[in-house]
This record gives sequence, structure tokens and C-alpha cells, in this order.
Amino acid sequence: MPQEISQHGKDKKDFKDRFTSIYSKWAENKLEKTEDEVDKSKYLSPGILEHRDTTPEQDRLETNSALPVQKIYGFQNEIKSLKNFLLDRKVYKEFKSLVIVGEYGVGKTALCKKIFNDDDVKSVYAPRIWVSMHSQETEADKKKISVLKKILKDLGVKDDMFDSIHAEARQEASAKQEKGELGVTTETEEISALLYALYLNLRWKKYLIVFDDVREEDKWDEKLDEKLKEDERWGRYLSDGFPKGSGGRVIYTTRDEKKNLAEKLVAEKHEIHRLWPLTDPRSVWDIYEAAVKENKQKEPPRNDKKCLDELMNKSRGLPLAVRLMAALLPVFLDDEKAAEDGSGNATANIPPTSDGNRTTPTPQA
Repeated sequence: MPQEISQHGKDKKDFKDRFTSIYSKWAENKLEKTEDEVDKSKYLSPGILEHRDTTPEQDRLETNSALPVQKIYGFQNEIKSLKNFLLDRKVYKEFKSLVIVGEYGVGKTALCKKIFNDDDVKSVYAPRIWVSMHSQETEADKKKISVLKKILKDLGVKDDMFDSIHAEARQEASAKQEKGELGVTTETEEISALLYALYLNLRWKKYLIVFDDVREEDKWDEKLDEKLKEDERWGRYLSDGFPKGSGGRVIYTTRDEKKNLAEKLVAEKHEIHRLWPLTDPRSVWDIYEAAVKENKQKEPPRNDKKCLDELMNKSRGLPLAVRLMAALLPVFLDDEKAAEDGSGNATANIPPTSDGNRTTPTPQA
């Protein structure tokens, strides 16, 4: 009598056959199967399929200040530290800047959104401006112009004012070029005018500005707390547009791993805040469990020690990686079938909570 083949063995064989077939076609440059023909329901959770964006993935996305949809786990100390930076009464009137450095997916933007929308912060800072550094411009000066316009638009400046500034900058640059001045372009004159407009709009205000995802290619690499020297022309540096003495705060986020860019943005090294991946299995599991429920998976996630270890190893403690893993349907081996009701001994090895008790995680809203 033929030996019964387990479902796992069958799935493994099917996968091997599919892989061999697809690889052969690829090797012969005859890969015909398109994305639309692939049955994604076999490996993506129902919630992901419902809201899946079919547009091509981009390396850099436009962000906004809206609170993150997902609850933030494991960064309580970082949240407290950032609030202290913004609400410290000892340096209430001083201009301060801070850079948050961390790899992609560690939670820099989500953390800043949380602080940006904090009630205590909102009661102290006005205006609060969120600047996504994403831009279609490729030239350095035009990128700066784009960023300055984003800030001024949030402050209520209209498009016709930008048109007027651009026209005057072109005339001014032409006149200076005729006089033989070097290094003068329409863009440099426009930046100078926009910085002056920014200065007038922020003067005497306790402002908070977040620059999200700053990169080397943006050329936004100047310290904003530097003061103008007597022999230098006003409007040449970005710092000229940010008034000092009213308690303004600027926060940057960047993936700059080597901190080369970060050190160009702030005066002191202690103003560089490194955001590390999570090391607490409980927080990582909370993120995973919440994402699984959000994605409408039918199978209950296992939370035994083996699963937790695998989750930590594969995600490396990066919240985004954890949520991406939760988008995939779980694959159970024959000897690891989950109990139909999700019960059993799965809770025996959950890490203890802060009070030392082992408790079953409760669903998060």
C-alpha cells in the first residue's frame, strides 16, 4: 500500500517543482508568468490583499504628520527623551536642533509623528511644521527652494507670492551678473528671498519643524544654529531663515549610518540621537500580534519560545520588518499544527511582563 504523503511533504514538492520550472524559464529568458497571474492568496493575508497598493514600490515616499495607524511598542524611553528635549524649561528660549539616526524600518518617522502630535508639545509650539524631504527636483539649489516653499506654504504663503519672488530673483541675478558678480544665479537669489520670507514668518514664534528623511543628495547639510558673520551677506546660509532666541526647535530624521550627514546638521555630538532596533521580545511580539489581527488572519499566531526567537532573528527587532512578516500566511509543519482554538501550552514561554508575571497578551485596538 503506498505510503501516505503528508500535506507538508506535498506542499514542499509542489514548491520545488514550481521553483525548478520558473528558474528554467528565467535562465532561458522566457519568463512568461506575470504578477497578475500569481495567486497571492496562498501567501498573503486577507487584510493585505484587500488594501494592497499595486503601484511600484519607491525608495523614498512622501510623508505627513498624521499619527501612525499602528500603536508604537517598545520606544517609551525614546518618547520620553524627545519630550524632554522639546519641553525642557532650562533652555526654553534657546534654538535647539536634534538628529534622529537609524536604519530603514526602525521607526524614526513613526516616533517623530507621535511626538509631533503630543498634546503637551502642541500646547507649547506654534507653528508646528512637518517637512517631507521627498522631492522630484535633482539639482541641489532647486531642492532647497522646494523645501523652503513647503515650509512657507504651511505658514500660509500663497503661490502668487512665490511667482513674484521668482521673477524678482531673476531680475536681481541678471543685474548682478552684468556687474560681474560671481556665483550669482536665479536660484541663489530665490533661496535668499525665500529665507528672508521664512525669517519674517517665524520671527518671535516658538516653532517646531521636523525634516523627515534627510539624505546626502538633498544638500540640506548646514547647521541651522550658526550665526551670520559680519563680513557675510545675509541669505547665503539656511540658518539665516530660522530665527534664534524664541525657543525654536528643529528635528531631523536620517538613515545616515556613518553619521557624516548628522554631524553636519548639528553643532554637538550629543544632539545626535541613535534609534536602535528593539531588543525586547515582548514588544516585538506585540507588534506582530497586532499586525496579524489587522491583516485578518484566521490562524492564531503561536507565541512559544521557538516562534519568538525566530521572529526576533528574522526581523532583527525592526518594527517594519515585523509587520511585513505578519503579512505572510504562516506555514505549519506536521508536528507543529496550531491548536484549532489557539490554546494549549503556547503561553508557557512568553517573556514576563514588567511586573514579573506571565500573562497572555490581550488584543490591541
